[in-house]
Amino acid sequence: MMAEEYLTRERLSSYYNQVRIIKSLGKQVENILEIGIYNSLFTEMLKINNYKITTADVNPELKPDLIVDLETDFSLPQDKFEVIVLFQVLEHIPYQKFESTLKKLAEATKKYLVISLPYQTTFLSMRFKFNTPGRARYLLLQVPNFWSSTPLCEQHYWEIGIKEYPLKRIVKSIKNVGLIIKREYQDPNNPYHYFFVLEKET
Repeated sequence: MMAEEYLTRERLSSYYNQVRIIKSLGKQVENILEIGIYNSLFTEMLKINNYKITTADVNPELKPDLIVDLETDFSLPQDKFEVIVLFQVLEHIPYQKFESTLKKLAEATKKYLVISLPYQTTFLSMRFKFNTPGRARYLLLQVPNFWSSTPLCEQHYWEIGIKEYPLKRIVKSIKNVGLIIKREYQDPNNPYHYFFVLEKET
């Protein structure tokens, strides 16, 4: 897939939200680990804002700082990163390994785990912007594609919203490993990306 095809308007809105979420976590966040990289855009955006970024990926050709394969018995530095982020990554491993992977990530992070997962829905998104000061308003109506068992991307094992993977199942798995859901978030510009801000129990 060519870079210009990957960086669509919708995906760029997700990069914006990724950075916005990190900023919302406060000044105590300094060191961040990003697992699963395609390009350096997110990393560069955070570096501009004076965050310290470490990258990890299974593909050495992407030149990550760490080689990490989530489908193996991987290890990560402990208590080094205030935040570990995985955007559109965990659906690339079988769901049977989802909870055990989350548990290892929770053990490694000092405080937060921020993830996004694909959410397959049939949706209507409307944007309202008037010629007055203020932000645009959105209306998002959606129905999970519970009648389908096929992920939109052939590289995905599963996606939220399709048969056997309702949102409540993913939420239950997150809580099973002792993570607190601080925020769930969708941007109406790209509702296919469903964000979770998760906090480690103290």
